[in-house]
Amino acid sequence: MLLSHLQSLPSSSSQRERLIQYIQDSATPVILDCLFQHIPAEISTVQSLKKKDAGLSGGLSEAASAATRATTTGSLLFSVESLWPVELEKIASLAGAIYGLMLQVLPAYVRGWFSDLRDRNTSAVIESFTRTCCSPPLIANELSQVLCSLLSA
Repeated sequence: MLLSHLQSLPSSSSQRERLIQYIQDSATPVILDCLFQHIPAEISTVQSLKKKDAGLSGGLSEAASAATRATTTGSLLFSVESLWPVELEKIASLAGAIYGLMLQVLPAYVRGWFSDLRDRNTSAVIESFTRTCCSPPLIANELSQVLCSLLSA
């Protein structure tokens, strides 16, 4: 709900800026550690993820798809609505969706957490997951916003 509320605020509003600053100053990054405990990614699956191989484990495939969708739509309602009955793949999907939305709404918070990671294997998996599933829609969204601002000017 917090991510949805942040997303609904105008990007230049002081309320949004204060709330983001509060989160960065006081929220523990453990939430991101917990999210990736539910995304079944290992170094061996990173190569498959890069190739978008159809043989991915169900949980990783679900998480990747949900991260891409949340980053594209700016919502994780689809993942919450499909959570019941609770299964591992659905938890992975929700974790992926939350991560994708966090990248969109709180990029500096996620970047700070990522830069503090000390395990090279974990950071490689997260970097690959992010590059493959989240970066393309984030970049497309940014370019679209630039184009819109140029056309309206």
